[in-house]
Parts: sequence; C-alpha cells; structure tokens
Amino acid sequence: MGLCSSINNKVQKKFIKDRALDEYLRRESAKDSRVNKLLLLGAGESGKSTLFKQMTLIYGQGFPEKERMNYRRIIHSNTISAMQTLCKASDELAQKWGHQDHRIQFRVEDQKALRSKKFIMSLRPLDDKVSRRTSEEMKTLWNDRGIQNTFGLRGEFNLPDSADYFFGRLDEMCKSDYLPNMQDVLRSRVRTTGILEQKYKHSGVNFHVFDVGGQRNERTKWIHLFENVTAVIFVASLSSYDQMLYESRKVNRMHESLDLFEELANLKWFKSTSLLLFLNKKDLFQKKIKEVDLRICFEDYDGESDWKEAAEFVRQKYVERISGQRVVYAHITNATDTRNMQVVFNTCQDIIIRKCLHDSGLMRSLH
Repeated sequence: MGLCSSINNKVQKKFIKDRALDEYLRRESAKDSRVNKLLLLGAGESGKSTLFKQMTLIYGQGFPEKERMNYRRIIHSNTISAMQTLCKASDELAQKWGHQDHRIQFRVEDQKALRSKKFIMSLRPLDDKVSRRTSEEMKTLWNDRGIQNTFGLRGEFNLPDSADYFFGRLDEMCKSDYLPNMQDVLRSRVRTTGILEQKYKHSGVNFHVFDVGGQRNERTKWIHLFENVTAVIFVASLSSYDQMLYESRKVNRMHESLDLFEELANLKWFKSTSLLLFLNKKDLFQKKIKEVDLRICFEDYDGESDWKEAAEFVRQKYVERISGQRVVYAHITNATDTRNMQVVFNTCQDIIIRKCLHDSGLMRSLH
C-alpha cells in the first residue's frame, strides 16, 4: 500500500511539473508569436548597416556619448584607408589611360603632394590615428588635380561612399577631444560579419530586426533566419549602377543585387511574407545620374538624366524579377537622413501591422 501511494505521489508531481512546463512553453510560444521578425537583406555596400543604425537611433537606445567615442578609431581607419585607395587608384588609372588622353592627369606629380602621398601610404589604417599632420597631408592630397580626377572616376574602383564626407571633416577628427556626431557614426563603415540584432516596440507592437552581412561569403548565414519571418526589407543601392563587386571586378553591383533580389523574393519561405524594397542612396544617385549615364548598366534605358525617371526605371527592373502577382512595397531612401528614414520606417511598420491584422482575420482589407 505504501509503495502504491509513493508511486501515485510521484506520478502526480510529474503531472503537475509537466503541466507547468507546458503552460510555460505555451506562454513563451504566444510571446514569440507577438514579435514581428524583420530581416534586413541585400548585397554588400547597399547601406543595410546604416539603416540598422538608424533603427537603433530612432527606436532603440540610440548612441550615447560613450558609444560614439568608440567610433573614433573606426572613422580614422575609414579615412586613412580611403585616401590610400585613392592614391593606389591614381597610379592604376594613370597607367591604364594616361597614354590615351594626356589632357587628363591621374598621377600625383606635384612635389609637395608626392611627399604627402609617401607619408599617407606609410600609415597603417588599423593602428594609426588621424593626427594634425595626417590631416594636413590628406588635405594636400585631396586638393591635388590627379587625386581629384581619380575621384571623378571612382566607379572604376571600390571607394567608400562617404570618403569625401570624411575628407571634409579632417579638421574636426584630428582634434584630441573629437567626438563623432551622428552623421559621422551613420557614415562610418565596418563590414558586417555575422548577424546583428535589434529589438524595439512601435505602436505597441514588438519588432525584432536582423542585419546580416551582404558579401557573398556571408550569405550562407542567412538561411536559418528564414523561418517565421514577418517581413523582408531588401536594401539596394541606387548609386551602384556603375560599380563592380568588392569580390569580383567583373560583376556589376546592381546586376548582382537584382539577381539576389529575384532569388530571395521567390523563395518558398517568403510566400506569405511582406516584401519591402528600399532603393537606397538617393542623394548619391541624384548627383551621379547627371554625370554617369544609366545605360552603362541598362542598355534598354531610353530616358533622360532625371533622377526620378531613372529611379522609376530601376524600381521596375526589380519588380519584374518577382514571379506571379505578388506585391512589393518600394521606397526611395537616403539612409543617412534620419528624418527621411523615420517617415519610411513608420510607413513600412504600419503596412506590416495592417497585414498581420488582415491575415489574422481582424481586418478584412488593407484599404
């Protein structure tokens, strides 16, 4: 009798424990179901990481002074690397085209600029800071005709989009008490490896955003994120139409982005997922389209050098890559403009929330 009673007590305790565990798992599952999972996807150099920083600034904890101080070394490294890239490219362009058109000077020839070039090329971007001397030497080079002509053909080599911005900030960044402002932080560049996450709440709804590396060797890390996704935000650089991949100088960046978009948009995992297309770097595109013909990327473009007309043509190129009648919500964005991004983010999140309500039967239509 005592043995049976002992067994019954154990069974009862196990039942209570299992029921408690089931209840806990049910609550956790319900909690997870109330979180909207957003993926920031796109090819390398599209501006995904800048968008991620904007989300942190607008909806997250922002960038307090201590954290902005940590960007000093990154900004110094970005600036030194950019000037070294220009110096190397000037030599390559001079060798490649200098004999074809002697009116265009690419090589640094001024004696003072040559001394500055020698000093800059001796620096180690990961170790050296932008000192007062470094700042002056860079300004000498930046004003050199050969470097300026090289910068004019930056589509021929991989130069960070914010290089000229930081060259204009040399007097500030060489100060001992230099504190990066938000534009400095947004424009700084660290290639994303692995996965970054950000959680925030908008209009009482929880969002969980994932930013992953866009380079080809980083894309295998995306796969396990594809389940239970509320929305995919695909980021494409409008200004990349005359540039080649970081990994391959023979592949156009916009063509690569279009192929990646087609692959992702038509995956079975994303059939019921909201698809948002951010055509990014509007500010750079507005300037470039006046100087570089879009036909360099799309031979069938027959429009003018009007940025709105050209952007609409590019948007249609992406939409054409989607199979069936699926809707894609496209937005022209400038990731470094916080006000612009706040409007775009709020609009996109409203679309996501409305779709979730519609899918759950709480809303009959999206109108």
